[in-house]
Order: sequence, then C-alpha cells, then structure tokens
Amino acid sequence: MNRRSGIVCFVILGILLTCGSTAPPACNEKIGPSDGEIIGGVIGVAAVIIVGTVVLVEVSNKSHHTVKGCVTAGPDGLTLHTEGNSKIYALTGVTANVKVGDVIKVHGSKLKGQKDTAGDQDFRVEKMSRDYGPCKTELAPPPATAQN
Repeated sequence: MNRRSGIVCFVILGILLTCGSTAPPACNEKIGPSDGEIIGGVIGVAAVIIVGTVVLVEVSNKSHHTVKGCVTAGPDGLTLHTEGNSKIYALTGVTANVKVGDVIKVHGSKLKGQKDTAGDQDFRVEKMSRDYGPCKTELAPPPATAQN
C-alpha cells in the first residue's frame, strides 16, 4: 500500500507541476521593479544630468566673461571700448600686458555695481586672451570748446 500511495502522490505532484493553471498566483508575478518604475528612474536621472549641466554652464557664463575692444587711456587708468555694443569698461586686475591703442580680447569678470569716476563699469582682467594689434579707427576726441 505504501508503494501505491507513493506512486499516486508522485503522479499528482507531476500533474500539478506541469499544469500552469494550478500554480499559485504568487508564482506568476514578475520579480524586480515594474516598467513604470524603470522609466521613472531613467527620466529622473536624465533630468538631474540636464539641470546640472545647465546650472554649471550658467554659473560659468555669469562669473567669467570675454570682452574684445580697443584700449585707451582714461582718467582713472586703462579703458576698453567694446566693438559690438559700444560699452566702455574701466580695466582693473592683470593689465601688465595691455597696451594703449591695441585691440585685445581679455578674460575676466564684470564687477556689478562698481564704476569708476567717469561712470564706466569695472572689468577685472584675469588674463589677456589675444592681442589683435593696433586699433583700426581712432576714437573721436572729446568735443573742444569754441574759442574766438
């Protein structure tokens, strides 16, 4: 009888294992995160990378600038007349290699709220990027008073 009951149990166990519909519901569940969780994680990582890159670029662009223009002697020292937007900057910082009458490109930072006595915004030079040679046109001298 033991042999017969062992064979019956073996047959029933074999039928249960080969029949998928009789498996407990927990056996059909996927192990690990769902597709929505994976997509959410990928979107989150991409957002962090994009925001980090934008912040680094903005911080870099706001704190350091490159300005190109013609150097002249002003009342408080060297000034730079920019070519494109006609702004005038009072140069401070590393100005040892800067020559009056040359077109140069300098790298540095604009000092907010600081102006010289002529009202020009201060630009702190960190290094001179390039010297393009003499200015092409001379700046107009200040208007002279009429004498008779």
